[in-house]
Amino acid sequence: MTLKQYYIDPNRCAGCGRCLAICPAKAIKLLATNTMQIQAHKCIRCGSCKKICKRNAVSYRVRLQF
Repeated sequence: MTLKQYYIDPNRCAGCGRCLAICPAKAIKLLATNTMQIQAHKCIRCGSCKKICKRNAVSYRVRLQF
């Protein structure tokens, strides 16, 4: 089984908070570096954060899960 794991590239993230505001699972948190981080254990993989990010900082990795 494959699983998408979303993550935010800190080099691209401007810390605008758009993804934080739209996440239905409240899986995104603001770090001390003024960038966002997705908490994988809370993420429901809906893709809302990826769609709303204007800087294309959100992407995903495909993982195999057994």
